[in-house]
Amino acid sequence: MTTKTTRPLPELLYDRDKQVADWVAERIPDVAEAYNNFGNCKAIGVLSDRRRIICGVVFHDYAPIAETMQLSVAASNPMWARKETIKQLLSYPFEQLNLFKCWIAIAHDNLMSLRTSDHIGFKHEAIMRNQFGKDRHAILKRMFKPNYEELYGDIGQ
Repeated sequence: MTTKTTRPLPELLYDRDKQVADWVAERIPDVAEAYNNFGNCKAIGVLSDRRRIICGVVFHDYAPIAETMQLSVAASNPMWARKETIKQLLSYPFEQLNLFKCWIAIAHDNLMSLRTSDHIGFKHEAIMRNQFGKDRHAILKRMFKPNYEELYGDIGQ
């Protein structure tokens, strides 16, 4: 009988909003430029076992009355995208802020990010033509709170 070894969950980096937002902005300059390097935002980083950022999520464009927020995500390593880590990251908007909808804008030619957003559970909502410049379209994807609860509600309980 073989025993399966599991890697420990990556550590999350809190309270370093500017550091994480700058890291994300370097990797997705189209989005960062459109949002003035995310301005006054919240951000959470995911650290490698060497304590380097391998993923960052910037929470911006917060609309409390509408109960919505935009997320911008960048990663340098796919090892961050475990369900337990995703739940921790998404718990900020859906559990702490009690939002109903989170959305992301991804350049239409960023196939890796489009696949990753599908893996996380975001659904296609719209296309904004030329949003990132001539012939660079934004694919808008969204997740509603009931989708989050269905996908991640029983993790860690």
